[in-house]
Amino acid sequence: MNASDEVLTAAAVAKSLPVSAEEKAQWARRFVESGLSLREFSAQNGLGYMTLWRWVNKAREQEVGATDSPPPAFTEIKLLPAVEPARWVAEWSLPNGAVLRVSKEVPPAVLEQFLRAC
Repeated sequence: MNASDEVLTAAAVAKSLPVSAEEKAQWARRFVESGLSLREFSAQNGLGYMTLWRWVNKAREQEVGATDSPPPAFTEIKLLPAVEPARWVAEWSLPNGAVLRVSKEVPPAVLEQFLRAC
């Protein structure tokens, strides 16, 4: 623990003293480097769990904001309509690799017989 760590501990434990943005960022960095859970770190250092959680989230937001790349550019691709509309309304892929497509003209009784056979 160096001198700046002692100042951070004293400032954080004394609830009446305001904590600067730089100190909050240092606490967040120390938490990340510690490898401890948020609860363990806050308990060991006399910090409020929710207070530390806010500091860590703010530091992450600032870190992400600093490294953001520009949003991706999207290009609309217009496709031609299908030459022939699909006349089938259901498709089954069978275990042997065969594909069975059923059109809307298939009578319901035939479809029921097929489903019972499967």
